[in-house]
Amino acid sequence: MPNAALQQGPLDHLGLAARSATGEKIDVELHVLKIPEIIELRGSPNDAFLSAAQKIIGARLPLASPETAKSDGLICFWMGPDRWWLVGEGSELPSAHELRRTLAAFDASVVEIGDAFATISVRGDRAQDILSKGCTIDLHPRTFQADQVVQTNLAKAQVVLQKMDKEAYRIFVRRSFAEYLWMWLEDASFEYGATVRVD
Repeated sequence: MPNAALQQGPLDHLGLAARSATGEKIDVELHVLKIPEIIELRGSPNDAFLSAAQKIIGARLPLASPETAKSDGLICFWMGPDRWWLVGEGSELPSAHELRRTLAAFDASVVEIGDAFATISVRGDRAQDILSKGCTIDLHPRTFQADQVVQTNLAKAQVVLQKMDKEAYRIFVRRSFAEYLWMWLEDASFEYGATVRVD
């Protein structure tokens, strides 16, 4: 991973830190998160591969969307029949080198891809209302629940959408669409007086 002090976030040029505020419970908060740590893992989902991956990851890889799996410091997203994301949750991910070495017998692919994405959190009472303006899936709690993840479109951007809890979502979007999506989110949340926060 590159030196975090030298990394430039995809939204840094917008000067959002100057608008960043904290306060009491609000209708909605748009939060630019730090550059995510993501390892993309690819391999044939047979029992031998899944068992080998579980030994180093600490969690059994999920086998369908929207399910996820958690271990200390990471969450696993199902991204396709032979593809998963390992996403950092506050502590370092397993070494990509160690994953490659352990899974070499399975012709697995292990690539660090976090720098290719921006991460935005939408949180608050009206978070679902805002996302529903441009999202192509049903966000009702009976359909999309905490700790679930889907790949979908938000406005015209392809995103990975994670429901964190009842009132919070995390959006992963490619850097090239980050500014567009941020502007869309600000416009969609204007009627609710959204607060901006930056890590």
